[in-house]
Amino acid sequence: MPPSYGQINDDVLNAMEKPGFAFYLAVVSLAGLAGLGGLCLMYQTQAGMGVTGLNRPVGWAIYITNFVFWVGIAHSGTLISAILYLLRAKWRDAVSRSAEAMTIFAVMTAGLFPLIHLGRLWAAYYIVPYPSQRELWPNFVSPLVWDVLAVSTYLTVSLIFWYVGMIPDLAAARDRYRAQLGPIRLKSRLYRALSLGWSGSGSQWHHYGRSYLFFAALATPLVVSVHSVVSWDFAMSLLPGWHSAIFPPYFVAGAIHSGLAMVLTLLIPMRRLLHLERLVQMHHFEMLAKTIVLTATIVGYAYAVEAFIAWYSGDPVEWQNHKWLMFGPVAWMYWLCVICNVLVPWLFVFRRLRTHYLPLFVISLLVNVGMWYERLMIIYTAQAHDFLPHNFGRYLPTWVELTITAGSFGFFFLFFVLFTRGLPTVPLSELKGQIAEEELPPTEPCLHRVAQRLPQHRPTVLAVFSSAGSLVSAAKLCCDSGFEVMETFSPVKLEQLTEVLKLKKSPVRLITLAGAVAGLTGGFWLAGGTALVNSLIVGGKPPLSWIPFCVVSFEGTILIGSLANLFGLALLARLFRLETLPFYDPRFSRDKFGLLVSCGPDQVRQLQERLLPARPEEFHVHQ
Repeated sequence: MPPSYGQINDDVLNAMEKPGFAFYLAVVSLAGLAGLGGLCLMYQTQAGMGVTGLNRPVGWAIYITNFVFWVGIAHSGTLISAILYLLRAKWRDAVSRSAEAMTIFAVMTAGLFPLIHLGRLWAAYYIVPYPSQRELWPNFVSPLVWDVLAVSTYLTVSLIFWYVGMIPDLAAARDRYRAQLGPIRLKSRLYRALSLGWSGSGSQWHHYGRSYLFFAALATPLVVSVHSVVSWDFAMSLLPGWHSAIFPPYFVAGAIHSGLAMVLTLLIPMRRLLHLERLVQMHHFEMLAKTIVLTATIVGYAYAVEAFIAWYSGDPVEWQNHKWLMFGPVAWMYWLCVICNVLVPWLFVFRRLRTHYLPLFVISLLVNVGMWYERLMIIYTAQAHDFLPHNFGRYLPTWVELTITAGSFGFFFLFFVLFTRGLPTVPLSELKGQIAEEELPPTEPCLHRVAQRLPQHRPTVLAVFSSAGSLVSAAKLCCDSGFEVMETFSPVKLEQLTEVLKLKKSPVRLITLAGAVAGLTGGFWLAGGTALVNSLIVGGKPPLSWIPFCVVSFEGTILIGSLANLFGLALLARLFRLETLPFYDPRFSRDKFGLLVSCGPDQVRQLQERLLPARPEEFHVHQ
């Protein structure tokens, strides 16, 4: 039997109660590991990069490996939350929140490694893209600058998308803690501030639904572009093993592959420890496993094509590099990647293995190991075995690099553990929405468009219902009876209610479009204006290189469009205040639905009688 509205609410919010000893032990252990990595970074900064294993010709190694690995881990969150949302995949609902949180923390971890690899942390601002009035000249035809733009845009958009998706659930936490602890306790005040005065009114859900859809539409091309830009760090060079057109799709598929495996690694123990068995079920893990089979097949195809192109191209340097990779001293790394990234996840084709927690967890760990080594293999081997035999080299990491790498895992898992106790790990409103969809009866639209702004000088009647279907039926009964000024309250988004009430299209789409156009033109202005300050020819490209500038403009389009979308949502849904709407009942964030109808003083009895077929549980008359 599926859980009810209240059971979903309780299961998720119970996980946020006061944690036990094991939680504090995990936090202290992970913080200690991250702190140890920080101490090694301080030592490296003082002693210089000579304490690492970097050498000539291997100038990029574990630090860049970690950067690419963590950016890849971040991709599954956007895949699950944005792409599968657009495809209306219902199974994503139970796992999307944790995947989105994983995205945020993985990008935060990834962003540390370019700075760690730089060595001179204080010189990082040289690569930050800004207009060149100081003539420091950020080079907008360089993939390294594209990286800064892509990763910072990805972090910003993912953070906004994650937070906006949590607003209705934070309101549920606010109402629960206000009832349990009182309004003046710190926990109640914190969630009151985070929920931004969310009331679950029909007008708020109307703008929220459009805004969330546009966030998903903006994030979908962004997730493809970010790891494509990361791959261009290598593919734009001429080194054998790097200079390949297959790198963008290869990197994107590998990123989603590793990210889905990390979702399994995190969610399997989280489900047990937080007692979420009723919400996060085996069906969700089975669908993740099936998706991993698909991504493993794409990665395996990329491995095969890479070998075929190295042979078919007739380029002796490319072919000798690939033979050395497959049969030379580093062959163990290559075949480890083939086994862990392709052959092992293919075991999920057997239903017995994808429907038991132990094989799911073990295979996900092996995929994570394989994908980390794949990044190291790509980055290290192309430099160590390039064009000239006398320039061939080897690389061996030092204890400093390994400790900082271990610290990055502690940093990532520390934030995720804190998230599991501080915020709703499962999207309440989306799981409740699945129940609401089954309750909604087919309902014709009203004859006239309904107004949602209630006049203050007229009486209102608030009817409380226990199901979404009753709310929609009641709204239809009211407007058919001539009551055309009403507001609704709901713990879930009801698209059918928007159609029944004939609400106008949300203007948030126009604000988002204006922001996207501004970002498009601003990106070209930033790159072109900066290039004209110095008018330098780099890499044989003219100062005004419009094709490379498209990358800058694309990231500007997504970034400014998303910020404008957020601004439009906050403005139209009135999320700039901390107080809920008048007549709001805290039960509307848990399991009750409300219909607030404006009427004349002599129409109150008539309105109540008209609503009786919808079976309201309560009536509240406000004169």
